[in-house]
Amino acid sequence: MNRMCKRILATVTALALIGGLASGLVLAAGMGNMGGMKMGPMPMHLPKPGKPISYAAAKLLIKYSNSAGMLMGHGKHKSVMFMGHHIHIVMVAVEPGSPDQTFEIHKLVDPEMTVPAGAAITLTVLNMDYGPGTIHGVLIGKAKPPYKTIVPVPVPGQIAEIPLTMPRTAKSIKKSNYYFGTTTFKAPGTPGTYYYLCQMPGHAKAGMYGEFVVTP
Repeated sequence: MNRMCKRILATVTALALIGGLASGLVLAAGMGNMGGMKMGPMPMHLPKPGKPISYAAAKLLIKYSNSAGMLMGHGKHKSVMFMGHHIHIVMVAVEPGSPDQTFEIHKLVDPEMTVPAGAAITLTVLNMDYGPGTIHGVLIGKAKPPYKTIVPVPVPGQIAEIPLTMPRTAKSIKKSNYYFGTTTFKAPGTPGTYYYLCQMPGHAKAGMYGEFVVTP
């Protein structure tokens, strides 16, 4: 992880501690509803709360997500290209003002991402969603769309996963606590196309996925 990534995560952690945020939330298991879409049953593996942070700290992660990588392509086909041997990718799950069941990266909704083969990757997911059934995580593997309501986990060719993370704690965006999860992995050594998707039942089927391309 490069110095900028370390500084951002250190600042986020410090702000969380200063704010005295509680790390525990009680999840009501079962069925949920979001945007009129009936959700499926919870996955067998329970979600992890993630790390709690304030709105101020969440904005730092959003700022990094909006600036990291290079915007490529034109028209409807746009992608974010990440370069180097050490990469940090921040994905925002349903940033306020964005459509339901989407990831935001570099100010784009569910964009294609490209990374070089063999790169060391730090992946972070910030959940900014609110309401029943709005826990989100991400996994990367070879499972192709279209997806059924329940995507069996692990997926074929899976290379990374961040467990389901809790939604924000209050309706007010600025007064909420937020949760994020982080993992590290190494991009495959050979080029290929993978897919990132939310493993919460119904979310990938609703469009919460995108291409993750490993380049030479």
